[in-house]
Amino acid sequence: MKSLKIILDKAAQRLVSIAQNPQREVRLLAAHVLRTAYEDIYFGEDRLLKDEEESHFNALLDRRLKHEPLSKIIEFREFWSLPFRVTADTLDPRPDSETLIEAVLAHYPNKEQCLRILDLGTGTGCLLLSLIHEYPNSWGIGIDSSEAATYIAQENAFRLHLEERAKFIVGEWGNALSGCFDIIVSNPPYISHTELLPTEVAEYDPDLALYAGKDGLDSYHALAKQIPNLITLESKIFLEIGEGQINSVKSIFSPYILLQTKQDLADKNRCLIFCMETMPVVRA
Repeated sequence: MKSLKIILDKAAQRLVSIAQNPQREVRLLAAHVLRTAYEDIYFGEDRLLKDEEESHFNALLDRRLKHEPLSKIIEFREFWSLPFRVTADTLDPRPDSETLIEAVLAHYPNKEQCLRILDLGTGTGCLLLSLIHEYPNSWGIGIDSSEAATYIAQENAFRLHLEERAKFIVGEWGNALSGCFDIIVSNPPYISHTELLPTEVAEYDPDLALYAGKDGLDSYHALAKQIPNLITLESKIFLEIGEGQINSVKSIFSPYILLQTKQDLADKNRCLIFCMETMPVVRA
């Protein structure tokens, strides 16, 4: 048997070329293998690993060395300081999407109010569940066209003890819904089919959650047609956008009033916030 420290140090050296923080990644892999907390690994590197534990760790390390995202290997990703299960059927939640949560909190500072929240293209449910976690009197619905992703979102709701205030439905955007919501959030697919993506994304995130036609705008056109049936005059819409898409999305949503453009941590335009003064007439 070898000490955990020796195994982790060698593994971190192998990950240097593909990981920003290889020491953290190998400890997370070890925590997953040993079914323990990250902190236990950090302060317990003197323990000895059994042969089968080392073999399991090395098998996961080999997957990571092929550029499979760590989150897909350990089926876990933190978002807005909450733990979310992720699988091959879900988009990997990214810090950029936390910009939408920040934007909603800025526009709705009273966390005690009761808000009706709709998440279109919910994936893991990270946006909806993070929001109703922040607003304890609110409830919401998440829609996704993937039945497998919807199952994971509902599982995440149970894990976070939010299942009584969050429901998830399989559907094409808002087609399956009636009624109005105070807040609509969406991180839709916005990648064009010609765009080259990193291996971690192209090979391990589901195509359904990535690509949106030849220009990456198909999802926004679909949303613009359906949202009028789901909002009131006081509602606000929070849309994530890709790099260089701001003018195109503004044009698609021209019947609405653009309240704000919010940048992510890299100062890239990431979230557009819309409302309206009168019910819009959406172009076909």
